[in-house]
Amino acid sequence: MYYQAIRQFAHTLKNLDTILGKAVSHAEAKKFDVNNFCSARVFPDMLPFPVQIRIATDQAKSAAANLSGKEAPKFEDNETTIEELRGRIRRCISFLDSFTQKDFEKTNEKTVVKLAYPPGKAMLANEYLFGRQIPNFFFHVATAYNLLRAGGVEIGKMDFLGNLPMQDA
Repeated sequence: MYYQAIRQFAHTLKNLDTILGKAVSHAEAKKFDVNNFCSARVFPDMLPFPVQIRIATDQAKSAAANLSGKEAPKFEDNETTIEELRGRIRRCISFLDSFTQKDFEKTNEKTVVKLAYPPGKAMLANEYLFGRQIPNFFFHVATAYNLLRAGGVEIGKMDFLGNLPMQDA
């Protein structure tokens, strides 16, 4: 179960990278600097575009690390361009791709996961993954998607979902 969730994080981050590629193409076609998106926010009190990407990748790599007992790589949180953000996404995907189902064999619903924030707190693995990490991850990915869509990038739901393994029924 935990491995499948990590695979979904990787799948969605690959879709996000593809969406960022579409933002680059859009900016080139409209002749503006794609990095203008880096100052985009939904509302003045919300975090800007780069932070949405940072938090999404942090949620994914932290979930994988905390549920497997491995250490997550440290990212500098200093990305200021779309290409730097794409690099961050790709580094996170590489980390997620390093896991196998075996890495999560010792994890079950009674596994306690210590939280970095708030300090001194913990959650059971299922509550941590399904109540905290997955919703946080998708909140920030969807916010990044919506900022690009509001900026005119021609993307739709299928860009968000990506390729799905369809079969004839």
